[in-house]
Amino acid sequence: MNRRAFVYSSCALVLAAGTIGMVRCSKDDDPDNTGGGNGTNSKLTANLNSELTTVGSSKSQNNVIVVRIATGNEPASFVALTSICTHEHCTVGYQSSQNRFVCPCHGSIYDINGNVLQGPAPSALAKYTVSITDSTLTVS
Repeated sequence: MNRRAFVYSSCALVLAAGTIGMVRCSKDDDPDNTGGGNGTNSKLTANLNSELTTVGSSKSQNNVIVVRIATGNEPASFVALTSICTHEHCTVGYQSSQNRFVCPCHGSIYDINGNVLQGPAPSALAKYTVSITDSTLTVS
């Protein structure tokens, strides 16, 4: 193999490897994951008789985190956001004592509405719709 063929082959190999590395095949990487296999479009459900019973309590499921922000079983008593950081796609956690979301990877901090308080996150966390029927909370 001559030098030119070797260089072309090497470049093609590096390009192919880089392209494969950029392809995302896992459903867990998708912040808009549409469910837990229950056949509905819900991203998260909670039984309000046994879950999210106190202000500040939270539940995570399918890349969504829901937090009770007020008493009462109305949709306005809850906030539901993606749990995927907008910087490097790490999973954020809710700090009830600080009433904020924190990314453990690079320190991004979001307020209770998902707005960026501290970067490097470039944008807010996506919000989801909360609905309540009887004692079942659904995030879609």
